[in-house]
Amino acid sequence: MSRLLQVLLLALCASSQLYADMTPAPSKYGVLYHTENGLLQIEFVTDRIVRVRATPNAQFSTSPSLMRVPVKEVPGKIVFTQNGDPGFDLLTSGKLTVKVNRETSAVTYFTAGGPELLTEDLLQPRQFTRTEVIKAVADPQSMRKLVTVDGERNVAEKYVQQKDRDAWKAQINWHFAEDEALYGLGLDESDDLNLRGKTKRLYQHNLRKVIPVLVSTHGYGLLFDEYSAMRFSDSPMRSSLEFDVVDDLDYYFIAGNNMDKVVAGYRQLTGAASLLPKWAYGYVQSRERYKSQDEIIATVKEFRQRNIPLDVIVQDWNYWLPDQWGGDPNPKYYPDFSALTKSLHELNAHFMISIWPNPSKKSTTGKALHDGGYMLSGSEYLNAFDPKARDVYWNSIWNILGRHGVDAWWCDSTEPDVGDWNRQPERPANADDVNIAALSRFIDPQFINAYALEHSEGIYENARKFSPDRRVLNLTRSGYAGTQRYGAMLWTGDISASWNTLAQQVVALQSFSASGNPWITFDIGGFFVKRGPNWFWRGDYDKGIEDAGYRELYTRWLQVGAFLPMFRSHGTDALREPWFFGEPGTPFYDAIVQTINLRYQLLPYMYSLAGHVSVNDTAFMRPVAFAFPNDKNARDLKTQFMIGDELLVAPVLNGQQFGPGSTPLTNVVAKRSVYLPQGAEWIDFWSGERFAGEQTIDVNTPIAHIPLLVKAGSIVPMGPTMQYTAEKQNAPIELRVYPGTDGKYSLYEDEGDGYGYEKKRFSTIEMKWDDRHQTLTIDKRKGGFPGMASTREFNVVLVTEEQGKGLKDATRSGVVIRYTGVKKAVQIQSTHR
Repeated sequence: MSRLLQVLLLALCASSQLYADMTPAPSKYGVLYHTENGLLQIEFVTDRIVRVRATPNAQFSTSPSLMRVPVKEVPGKIVFTQNGDPGFDLLTSGKLTVKVNRETSAVTYFTAGGPELLTEDLLQPRQFTRTEVIKAVADPQSMRKLVTVDGERNVAEKYVQQKDRDAWKAQINWHFAEDEALYGLGLDESDDLNLRGKTKRLYQHNLRKVIPVLVSTHGYGLLFDEYSAMRFSDSPMRSSLEFDVVDDLDYYFIAGNNMDKVVAGYRQLTGAASLLPKWAYGYVQSRERYKSQDEIIATVKEFRQRNIPLDVIVQDWNYWLPDQWGGDPNPKYYPDFSALTKSLHELNAHFMISIWPNPSKKSTTGKALHDGGYMLSGSEYLNAFDPKARDVYWNSIWNILGRHGVDAWWCDSTEPDVGDWNRQPERPANADDVNIAALSRFIDPQFINAYALEHSEGIYENARKFSPDRRVLNLTRSGYAGTQRYGAMLWTGDISASWNTLAQQVVALQSFSASGNPWITFDIGGFFVKRGPNWFWRGDYDKGIEDAGYRELYTRWLQVGAFLPMFRSHGTDALREPWFFGEPGTPFYDAIVQTINLRYQLLPYMYSLAGHVSVNDTAFMRPVAFAFPNDKNARDLKTQFMIGDELLVAPVLNGQQFGPGSTPLTNVVAKRSVYLPQGAEWIDFWSGERFAGEQTIDVNTPIAHIPLLVKAGSIVPMGPTMQYTAEKQNAPIELRVYPGTDGKYSLYEDEGDGYGYEKKRFSTIEMKWDDRHQTLTIDKRKGGFPGMASTREFNVVLVTEEQGKGLKDATRSGVVIRYTGVKKAVQIQSTHR
C-alpha cells in the first residue's frame, strides 16, 4: 500500500480512530497521551533509545521488568513541538526525532534532521483484544511417571482449566522499507536469516530460543519487554508482532549508526554480557555420558598423553542414585567427588556437571523444594520465579556438588516443558499449540518465555555469592533477553546429525547472535547421530563413528565449532573423543587435532574478542551483513559468518568424500564457493593468497582446512600450541599483519578469572597499521591487572604467500618487539604492493 493511499484512507476512517482526542502531557524526557481509549507514552531513555508504552487500561502496569537493567546514560534536552496541521507532534533529541500522529497515535522515527527509519502503520498502529488468562490445575489423582529422552517426569493426565484474570492480546504493526533486511528473534529450526517475508511463532522449546529483538540494516532495532508467546509476520502489505498476553504494549526503539551499535543499545537496556572464565574458551569434551569418576579422569589423561588440548570435561546426567532423578551422586561410581575434582585440577582440567530443575522428591534437593512449596504449581519443576526457591535449590546443589570443587554448571531442560518431545514418529501438525499449552500448564501464560531468564539469575547470583573470585559459567538450553548478563552460555538443543542440520545451525547461530546475545554454541557432531523412533531423533548415520560419512561430517562440524564462543563436542549414541575417529596419521584424526590446535593458537584473538564483547558491548559472531550492510549480496548470506571484524568463516556444509554408510562420493570437487564482500580485500588464512572483494571465488577444501579469509588491514594475534589455556601464560604472541590497507586492533588481557574486569582491572594495547608507510605502531598500554606481565614479546609478521600463513610459525620473522608498555613504532618491509 502506498503512503499516499494510506493518508487518503486515514481521512475516510476518522470514525474508527482508536486514539482520537489525544491530550498530551509533556515531561522532561517525553510525553504522556491520555485518550478516550487508554494511554500512550513516549519517553527517551537516551538520545538514541526511546521507550513506547500503550495500554487500554486506566494506568500502566507497575510490575517490574524482568529483562531491564538501570541505564546510567540520560538524554540531553528533549524538545516537544505541537503542529496543528497536519496533526502531529514532534519529540527531538540530539540524535533522534519521534513523530506522533494525533489522529491514530502512529509513531514514526527519524534520525535527527535525517531520513525516516521506521513508521508504525498509519491506520492501525496497535490493536488490543480482551483475553482471559487461564490457569491449568493438575488433578493429583491423574499423576503418572513418564520416561522421556529428557529424563523421568511425573506428569498429570488431567488438568482443570480455571480463569485466573483478564488481560490483553496485543499487536503492533509497522511498514518496513523494501530495501532493508531484518535479523533477530533468537533461533529456531529454520534456515531463515533475513526475516523479511517470514512468519514466526515464538516460544521457548528444546530447539528454539526466543530473544524478542529485531535489528535492521537501516541502523535501528526494536526490543520488546514482553514474555508471552508471540507471532511475527512480515508481508508487503504490513508487518506485525503479536503477543498472546500483556497488560501493556512495551517496546524500545534503538537507533544506531550501524547494527553493531544497535546490539550495544540492547545490552545497555538488558545488561552487559558477563565475561566467562578464560578456560571456558578452550576445548570442552562431553558425551552422553561418562559412567564413573574413573572414566572421567582416564579420559582427561588420554588427552594429555596424546598432547591434544583440553580445558573442560563434562559429566552428563544419570550420575545420581537409582530412582533419584537429579539427585545425589551414586557412591558406587562416584565415591569421592572431592577427589574427582582434585584429580582433574591437577591435570589442569575443569569440571562441568549437569543439573536439572526437576529433581525427584526422593532426592535431597527435590525433598527440600517439595517440602518447602518451592515448585511450580502442579509440576515437579523448580519455581524459578521465586527468589527463595532459587536460593533453596542452589544451597542444596552446593552442598551436594559445588563444595567439592565443581567449576561450571550445565542447567538442562530450562524451558521447562516441551509438549511435542514425546510424540512419535511424526511431529504433530499443531506442535506450536501443543508446546505453548504445555508451558502454560506450569507457568503463567504471560511469562512462559521468562523461565530460563529467572533460572539463570538464580544460578548466577548464588554461584557468585558462594564463589566470589570465580566467574560463573552456566551452560543452559534456554534463555531470554538479559540472560547474557548472568554468565549463561546457551546451546541450540538436541539436534540430529546431518549435513542439512549443520547448514541450518550455521544460520541459527547467526540469527541468535544478531539478536544481541553473544554466548551461543551447539552440540558438535549433532546430539542424535542415528535414527530413532521419535520425530526429533533423525540422524543419518546408524553405524555412528564406524561410518566414514559421519566421521567426515563430525570433522567439518568441529571446524565450525572452533569459531564459536564455546568449543564443545557432545552427543548421544556415538562416542566423541578424537581417538575414536582414527589414529595419528589418519585424515580425520589429524584434521580433528589440527582444528583443536587452531582454536588454541587463536586464543589470544578469541579471548581478546570476548573481553571486548563484555567491556565494550561488541559482537563475537555475526552475520556478514553486520560488517557490510550496504552489500546487498551479503544480506542473506547464510553459509558464511564473521568472527570479530577480521575473520570471514565459510565452513564446508556438504559431504565431499563419503555419504551415509561410508559410501564413497564420486564427481565431487573438494572446493566451496565463497562470497567476498565489497569494500575490502581478502587474504586466505591457509595460503596467503589475496583476492578483491565483491566477487565469488572457489576455495580449496582439504579435510584439514575450514575456508577462512582475513580482511586486509587486519592485525591478528596468535599464540603457541598448548595443552590448556593457562599452560603458557605470557608466551610470545605472533602478530600477523595482513597488508593492503590501514588497520587497527585492540588486544585485551586480564586475570582470566574473577570479576576484576568489572572494576577496570584489565589492560588494552591499541595497535595501528599504516599501510602506506609499512609501519606498525603499538601504543602505550592502558590499564592493568594483578599478575600482568610488565614485558611482552611480539613477533610481527607481514602475511604473504611465503610467510605468516596457516598454523606454522612464520618461516621468516619480520620484527621481534620487546614491548614494555611504552609506545613503539616499527617499519616492516613488505613484498605486497
